[in-house]
Amino acid sequence: MQDDTGRRALLQRQLNIMWRFAEEFVLGEIDEGLALWEPSANVCTVHAREDGWVAEWPDEDNLPLPEATIAWLLWHIEWWWSDTIARINGGPSIAPADHRWTGGATGIAAAKQQWDELLATADLDTPVDWLMPDPQPLWFVASWVNVELTKNLTEINQVKMRRANLDS
Repeated sequence: MQDDTGRRALLQRQLNIMWRFAEEFVLGEIDEGLALWEPSANVCTVHAREDGWVAEWPDEDNLPLPEATIAWLLWHIEWWWSDTIARINGGPSIAPADHRWTGGATGIAAAKQQWDELLATADLDTPVDWLMPDPQPLWFVASWVNVELTKNLTEINQVKMRRANLDS
């Protein structure tokens, strides 16, 4: 087992940089209207059902791929963080169809707190049965989570700017 101190510090620092961006520029301005705004007729979004907000899953074999609504992107962050945390903790994976969006940004804030706690204590060399064909070490999974969060926050910000520019 390697000393986790340097790797843990790097992963947490990367995450904290993106989270600061999220809190200062992205999440606070999102209301339900903006979250559900559809930038085109070809979108992936979420739908309110009796058991919560259910996400569509894009058909990745048919081009062009649909644009995502902010609600779908928030759902996506919640889902992959919840699924990854469950897998790391030894639980079963969470299928996309089984995850319900919380209806705002509070779900990713709660998942981020769980992620922080996990990164602070977990053995970064622990193999995780994850999205790759073979188990990957937690440090690799954590680095992917940081990149995925960055990508999703950027996509959310792009949709926000698109909507703002249409209104100006």
